[in-house]
Amino acid sequence: MSETPPLNEHELEALLERVREIRGAVSLRVDGTARMLGDLRLGALEPGAAFQLEGAKRRDRLPAPGTAVTISFLLDDEVLSLHTRMLASQAPRILRAAWPSLPPDRHRRDEVRVATPDLPPLGATLVIEGQRYGAKLLNLTETGLGLGLKRMPPDPGQGEVGVETLLPGGIPLRMVGEVRHRGHLKGDPLPYRIGLVLRALPADVQEALRRVIQARRIIRSEAIREEE
Repeated sequence: MSETPPLNEHELEALLERVREIRGAVSLRVDGTARMLGDLRLGALEPGAAFQLEGAKRRDRLPAPGTAVTISFLLDDEVLSLHTRMLASQAPRILRAAWPSLPPDRHRRDEVRVATPDLPPLGATLVIEGQRYGAKLLNLTETGLGLGLKRMPPDPGQGEVGVETLLPGGIPLRMVGEVRHRGHLKGDPLPYRIGLVLRALPADVQEALRRVIQARRIIRSEAIREEE
């Protein structure tokens, strides 16, 4: 097997500058553990030496200098993961990581499923003409979702239906959409499947949904890397 070529420092700097420009979501996970910090933002760059991360909360337990970590970024249609070590920081709640010597792992966002065995589906309620049906969110995007149910509810025809769930962090979310497909998977614990296309969401709800989706894609991308 050939060795991984050295990282082009200028190419990495350009990628990270782009992440800063679009304020892409960033997460940090301590290697070998489930400890993770999310909802971070890329701060100052020290090309060839280090880069900084902002947005750590007071309750967060920050990794000590020397800790091996994986830092993942959302950049356009990709999830980029860098492997590095933490450095000492001179400012409170500002994280500082060593400039990596290896190229990032890259996965397309649309190849990273939101709900998988290691990222369990969210509990949900499907609402059709005032009747409520327990369901699980099997996949979720900014424009649509897929539900799994133990029993198939009545066909709403062309009418809109509601889906209620509780996002991680205790954020309640109610979405409205139209049924685009219905199906059945024999032998599955949730054999009845419904796919919805979502109607427009209020800006604050859409932003909360997007942040959850991004965070779960980052986690799943790191899991894919570990399986390879």
